[in-house]
Amino acid sequence: MSESITTEVKPLKHAEDLELVGRALEGETVAVRQFQDTYRPLLARVLMSRGVGRVDAEDLVADIFAECFGAGKNGRTRPLLSKFEGRSSLSTWMIRTTWNRWLDLKRRDKFRGELPSYEDDDERGADPFERIAGTDPGEDLLDRDLAEMMGRAIREAFDSLEPEILLMLKLSHLHGVSQSAIARMWRIDQTRVSRTLSRAREQVAKATMQKLREADGSIELEWEDFQKLCAAGLDL
Repeated sequence: MSESITTEVKPLKHAEDLELVGRALEGETVAVRQFQDTYRPLLARVLMSRGVGRVDAEDLVADIFAECFGAGKNGRTRPLLSKFEGRSSLSTWMIRTTWNRWLDLKRRDKFRGELPSYEDDDERGADPFERIAGTDPGEDLLDRDLAEMMGRAIREAFDSLEPEILLMLKLSHLHGVSQSAIARMWRIDQTRVSRTLSRAREQVAKATMQKLREADGSIELEWEDFQKLCAAGLDL
């Protein structure tokens, strides 16, 4: 007796991002504009929030975007975007790609100014650039200071909510309780619950960004940037 074996095909987690990239690479005007409008300002603000000057940040982002479609200064012919495989979100991939490029530029500048001397014969065969690049192992997309500021800001934003509103948010978003069930618990109309949750989310977003700017006036992130950075690796 033969048994039929069915294989479950799981949907790609970032299928929408892959679709956008595919359409943009095919030259679809709407997709290219959506990609540029979403990520060009985001990447520049992320760089500036990490201490990169505005001019340097905008120049680097311009280079990255040129390479996304195969027209980089380094003679790249294969579009950078063609390397995106959907293993992470497009925002995560773009932020990491851009930040790694900035680190590469810093390391190359350091290498040009500090040629290493080889006192150990074992090091003669090593790549000098790799030795310089390895001197900063702790650098990552989100440094500890920025991550701590962001985490503290959003925690304080949630703390600013009234206990009853915070409980509603937790029931809805953490425990998946429906708004109709919440309405029955509070003995109010479901529309009122919906408005309350919506206002609470807006308050959290506004308070978070206010707290973040109070902590560091040089930070130029917007709420959407904050969300994308969280998706890119910040564990709150």
